[in-house]
Amino acid sequence: MNQDQSEPAAGMAPPRLEALEALSGAIERGRHLALIAAEGAGLAPLYAAAALRDLAAGEAGGRAFVLTATADRARRCAARMHAAARDAGYEVVVVPGAAGGAVGRAPILVGPPAVLLEGVRKGDIPAAALCSLVLDDVRALEPARAAVEAVVQASGEGARRIATTHARDAAFDELIERWLPRARRWPKELFAEARAGESEAGRVAGTAVAVASRATREGRLARLAELLRDLTGVGAAASVSVETAPDAVADVQAALSLAGLHVARAEGAEAAETDGSAGEANGSAGEANDGGAALRVGAWGEVDPAAHAVAFELPPGPEPLARAAAAAERCYAIVDSLHERQFELTALRAGLRAAPLAEPADPALMDDVAAFRARVAGALEQQDLAAGALLLAPLIREHGSARVAAALAGLLRAAERPAPGAREAAPGDAPSGDARPGDARPGDTAAAPPDRSARRATRPTWTKVFVGVGKRDGAGPGDLVGAITGETSVAGGQIGRIDIRQNFTLVDIDSLAADAVVRGLDGSRIKGRQVVARLDRGAR
Repeated sequence: MNQDQSEPAAGMAPPRLEALEALSGAIERGRHLALIAAEGAGLAPLYAAAALRDLAAGEAGGRAFVLTATADRARRCAARMHAAARDAGYEVVVVPGAAGGAVGRAPILVGPPAVLLEGVRKGDIPAAALCSLVLDDVRALEPARAAVEAVVQASGEGARRIATTHARDAAFDELIERWLPRARRWPKELFAEARAGESEAGRVAGTAVAVASRATREGRLARLAELLRDLTGVGAAASVSVETAPDAVADVQAALSLAGLHVARAEGAEAAETDGSAGEANGSAGEANDGGAALRVGAWGEVDPAAHAVAFELPPGPEPLARAAAAAERCYAIVDSLHERQFELTALRAGLRAAPLAEPADPALMDDVAAFRARVAGALEQQDLAAGALLLAPLIREHGSARVAAALAGLLRAAERPAPGAREAAPGDAPSGDARPGDARPGDTAAAPPDRSARRATRPTWTKVFVGVGKRDGAGPGDLVGAITGETSVAGGQIGRIDIRQNFTLVDIDSLAADAVVRGLDGSRIKGRQVVARLDRGAR
């Protein structure tokens, strides 16, 4: 695991633990918590604080569970809980991966719900002793909803429950009503936002903050320097303010000076003191800036926003962003890739919207990119887009159309690249071995060029599957697609027409996958309702 992703880099202060500070009173009172937050808000330390309080207040042998969507997220979460747990005399164990004995004795267990549920059912983990249960990012846990529900039921009424999500929706609201009665909700700005299904435009209105993310500190500093060169270059003559964590100011100033940028003091009066090559770099940069640009670096709230305001790393809350947006002409942010979700939530709380910062293009690739763009434009004119839009609706709601389109373009271009060592046959190339042109046999499909009839032959035949949830339950096409792809290995292309009736739904499924869909959906929950799934009586 990248050290930069689990612990703050040397010399860089971690972001202030906003969630932990705001909810410390609720933790001490043992209240249920419902949070709209993501990595960077201080969730893992909050989980640790709640678990340690509950373990200390409960009976000996108590347990705390943290359910995460992936093992990778479990490792990151446990790493950030470890120090506090160790200081209190408790052990944190990640499952899967831990020895059976460790799982049986550790008071704090972190891992995917199916793995922890298996431990409960085998008797390795006594569910009756559970005093604290965390559902980390309910939206990401949705594919494992059946296991999550089973763990929640096994935990009983006495356990404190904490649920977080990076994007509020009807399913999250339903979970709070069912499993977290009278929970403390945080932050109030996001719980006051429109519910899913209402006008999306109202939720993303506001000044845009251009955001770039990088996985390493070095990458973020390099991208910051690149952005600042563009903003303060010859002819730009723009003043720029950079805000970051107090303990990181000196490091950011030094890194920018070494990159050849002229950094002024936070007060804007004097040039930063440097020595050696950094001093020479400052001198040359001052000439390049033509004397008109001022670049200041300071701690959050301690430097006045200039014509361009840049947030480096995740802000401690919405206030610095709101302040910068009110005073600056343009706002930018460079953040850790793991904190991108939380930055979007922080911007939303400030009445702003996060938009991707344009990345420099490689001129050598522009001809190829232009050709690909022309193909996409042709597809927009010629293809039936309704089925694709239906399949992608849940992703678009969660990530936005621009990101979904970018991801699909990347997948398509990757699929078009030849395999390593492969190449297209050049005119005049002879077939391999002893074969000669014209020797291809009828069964040699590789020798025949694909045609429209061959492509039509590979299209799926459909079988209707009955699913016992309909309009009265509030089910939409996205709910059905999400349930099918989450509970089975069926791909989106194997899902056809979705006919939602008042009390049930008929879904066309690739006949080769219909039985697997029935097995996966039968007994699962959609919109909070346990559903019956079977082949439609009119099917084969």
